[in-house]
Amino acid sequence: MTASWVPCSDWDALGGGEGAATAGVWRARRDDGSWVVKRIRRGDPSRDPRSFRWWRREIDVASSGMTAAFDGLVAPESYVHEDSAGATLWTREITVGPIPPLIAATALGRFATVGIEDPGWFVTGRLRDRARLAEASGVGAVDLEGVDTGIRRLAEEIWSRRSGALTLLDEMPHVLSHGDALPRNLLRHDAGVVTAIDWDQLGHAPIGADLATFSMWVDAPVESLQESYLEGARSLDIDPGQLRDSVALTCSIIAISRALRMAGGEQFEGYRERFIAAVPQFEHAQKVLGEGDAGWQSHTP
Repeated sequence: MTASWVPCSDWDALGGGEGAATAGVWRARRDDGSWVVKRIRRGDPSRDPRSFRWWRREIDVASSGMTAAFDGLVAPESYVHEDSAGATLWTREITVGPIPPLIAATALGRFATVGIEDPGWFVTGRLRDRARLAEASGVGAVDLEGVDTGIRRLAEEIWSRRSGALTLLDEMPHVLSHGDALPRNLLRHDAGVVTAIDWDQLGHAPIGADLATFSMWVDAPVESLQESYLEGARSLDIDPGQLRDSVALTCSIIAISRALRMAGGEQFEGYRERFIAAVPQFEHAQKVLGEGDAGWQSHTP
């Protein structure tokens, strides 16, 4: 590999692969099977390795060997070739299969129990980074077509108290977190163990952070998802009320920050429906933040 790296001519380009650090994604067929090849550009070495934008985190996850300790969520077989211009991540292609939401939630809970110390490049403060991105849009009002005034006002009230919400989340127990637990990144399950991809946001986050992300994109009662998560994470003895608060606050920050970025001109397909579906989370977050200076209290659903 050299700085003039180019994909092989017989690889099939896969759409939607380009990003800030990703130059492209391809499918390569070899004698030992089909592989997904991701080309990652070398990034700014001065950037904080704990930033969500650290360019080589997915490379380090694949090459560190830590995935052997994962439970609940597992990573496909992968290996890395590095060169002066970046790195090429090879991941064995996985046959995608349906994952019932409650099985996924249990797997996310099991993953939260995995004890791995931060090697110096885990993501930290991901929700604060989301909030800063929204603040940088310069938009202060939720302006989504089809969202009624009452929901907008509720969202804007929560957003005005985001500093308190983020402080409460900082005080929650932190656990291992995939960081981008969207359904599209959870490929299949085998006896309840879910194979996941896109590990570039791995880190520690408040309890239920992965569940909050996942729950926004599935049509399943959040109460049932939380019960399944608690079952998977039962060795942690998590307070159900604390989990409920954490999920609601996390969902609210994610949903409102993205809505503000959309008002600022960014596009997220299908997001209006997801935003409206998050209203029960906004309502619970409002109750939590209504504690004011009394501090965090446990709320049951």
